[in-house]
Amino acid sequence: MPNIMGSSFKLISILYRKSHIWLNDGCKQYNLTAAQAAVILIVCDFEVLTQEGIIKRLSLDKSVIAKTLIKLEKMEFIVRSTNEKDRRTFNISPTTKAWDVYPFLKEQMDVCFHRMTQQMTDAERAEFERLLLLAAEASIALDD
Repeated sequence: MPNIMGSSFKLISILYRKSHIWLNDGCKQYNLTAAQAAVILIVCDFEVLTQEGIIKRLSLDKSVIAKTLIKLEKMEFIVRSTNEKDRRTFNISPTTKAWDVYPFLKEQMDVCFHRMTQQMTDAERAEFERLLLLAAEASIALDD
């Protein structure tokens, strides 16, 4: 196998692609994609979010989130309701169907993480997760 260590960006790209492939495969039984699973997870984690809140937390394009939310609403995983403070904004909430699939999706995320870190010790895995969180938080903070 050729040495791929020369580019951090390339390594991140590989991890992103592989984790989405694994998550897509894991979520097939619920007819969900990795992107849809991520939205369900974030909405369940926060219980109520605006579309803008989802965009900020997942760092995805507005049009991608809009299309994903439309699909998830049709599939009855989320509901939209008018935000009382800003009538132009919708609150996005999980349905019972989303809550039912939520533990499975969390498990699938863990499976993907353990696949990519299978050659690490528990201490290395914990440090890797800590460093990923640090990098993600720094990246999100740049958007503020």
